[in-house]
Amino acid sequence: MYDLGFLGVEKDYPEQRSSLPIKKEKGCELTVPQKEYNRNHSAKRIVIEHAICRIKKYRIMNDVFRNRLRKYDKISDIVSGLVNCRIMNNC
Repeated sequence: MYDLGFLGVEKDYPEQRSSLPIKKEKGCELTVPQKEYNRNHSAKRIVIEHAICRIKKYRIMNDVFRNRLRKYDKISDIVSGLVNCRIMNNC
């Protein structure tokens, strides 16, 4: 699932199934099924964006990791587990 920031990904990885939103042509409007597809795509993307935001709150992904590099995988797994637990329990 990609947003419009990844327009070239279909050329780089043609075997991957991408779900880019449909852009309207200049001077034309989107049809009702295209609008519905974009609305559903946006709803799925928001869930992913919120999960990334929760991971970034732990500051492991957006700051310099100031610990031993071999511990990074373990700590990122712990953070991902905490975020998953929060999502599953709707906290």
